[in-house]
Amino acid sequence: MDYVIKHVKTERELDDTLVLEKIAFGIPCEYNSPAYSRQKWVERMRFCGDLMLYAESNNEIIAIVFGRIENESSITVGPVAVDERFRKQGVARELMLRLEEHALRHDIHHLALGAVENAERFYEKLGYKGILLIQSEKHSINELLSLNTKYKVINTNVYGGVVNQVFLDLPAPDRELQRKYESSFPGCHTQMVFDKSI
Repeated sequence: MDYVIKHVKTERELDDTLVLEKIAFGIPCEYNSPAYSRQKWVERMRFCGDLMLYAESNNEIIAIVFGRIENESSITVGPVAVDERFRKQGVARELMLRLEEHALRHDIHHLALGAVENAERFYEKLGYKGILLIQSEKHSINELLSLNTKYKVINTNVYGGVVNQVFLDLPAPDRELQRKYESSFPGCHTQMVFDKSI
């Protein structure tokens, strides 16, 4: 399959890429976090648009991989989306590797991301290490810690002053534990998050 990789340079290109995000996830990521709003991407486009990558084939956007600089040494990756007609053909892999190259140009050596369950193995193959994130606005960190009986606690955090978070070191995803958290603590969310140093 022939495709070219480009980075977002104009607001029109940004809007076209965000259409694929909406198709892939059902709703734009901005509904989950203001960090993913269109306006934030417009601002980032001006100083790090080379971290907002997309693949195009026959004048059609078929995949996107966006990165946003968190601090002088770290990028958060996302959204990552591939048109379902073009999945499992290496496009996302190529975009992720290109993002790593561009991150190094910014002297950034750490990438982090959250993954949907069916993408976890993909990130592992690219050298990302996964940990389990457990978070809730309704439940305290101590409550969240109470269900864990076998994994090392890597960190706890209060994100944005309102979301209590616990990070657990798992050798592999533990769906049983994730479901236990989500059923025991209504409103609690679990997700494997991944990071990589380059």
